[in-house]
Amino acid sequence: TDFESEISEAVQQNQFRLATRLLYLQCLKSLADRNLIHWQAGKTNQRYLNELKDATVSAPFHELTRYYEYIWYGESPVAPQQFNVIRSSFDRFRKQL
Repeated sequence: TDFESEISEAVQQNQFRLATRLLYLQCLKSLADRNLIHWQAGKTNQRYLNELKDATVSAPFHELTRYYEYIWYGESPVAPQQFNVIRSSFDRFRKQL
């Protein structure tokens, strides 16, 4: 998946919930690529959190997981300004990896 283009497309279409989901999936891929988690279909977010032993990674990922679950599973609407804050958090996390 080309996450960057899919995220850009979702943002252009004001689909901020979908864009947030894609950002989260991109983070999971980054974590798996660095062997910090073992990606597996059907694995819960909590199980991914439990795999992270380094607090400098697990604490910010926990925050991102809360954003994602609240927005995606809670079907919470996301305003453009709110999405910009969320996206910045995801970007900071990926840069820290």
